[in-house]
Amino acid sequence: MKAFKKYFSGQSSGKGTLISYGRGPEGEEVMIDFTEPKRINLKAIVAFIIILPVTMWLFSAIYGTDSLNVTSENYFTKGKYVIFFSVLCGILLNWLIQAVVYIIVNPRSYRKLSVIYNKRYHTIRFFYKGDVRIIHFRIANILAHCVCGYIPLLLGFIIGDISICYFGLLSIMFFFDETSIVWRLRHYSGQALCRYKADR
Repeated sequence: MKAFKKYFSGQSSGKGTLISYGRGPEGEEVMIDFTEPKRINLKAIVAFIIILPVTMWLFSAIYGTDSLNVTSENYFTKGKYVIFFSVLCGILLNWLIQAVVYIIVNPRSYRKLSVIYNKRYHTIRFFYKGDVRIIHFRIANILAHCVCGYIPLLLGFIIGDISICYFGLLSIMFFFDETSIVWRLRHYSGQALCRYKADR
């Protein structure tokens, strides 16, 4: 049980942790260490396994069991399109929205935007190289995640299309680790500086 809790606590098995806090000349500073493996992926899988049947049960209770058909003439003609577009939305559109927010906050931000591939753990992440306030980090991520996943999930329930719900759930899986980081940063001041540590 202790090993299970440690695994889900986000703490590193090494010397550091995913998120570390300190104080510098400019005040509070938070370091997000992306040099470690994305243990949060297991959380995403577990959450999906739990949320998917709950979503299906709620949807069938509202619209009937026949409504659980993946195909939809209005939005996704085939189930494979749900997966394809959820990948594009959960990754590319998610990053695009974050980039737009950072550029609005600082018009020169386009020079600091970067996508970094971690060869050791085979992960790809979107970065803002340099200092960014946590409040801006929250706005960029929360807006992107809502547009790409949480709003489509809710919209699927409203319009009665289960394929939209599947699309939202699958999209959420691709940025669930980012959502978790935003949640863990809730304890820190919005004006605190947020820095990244990542291997190229």
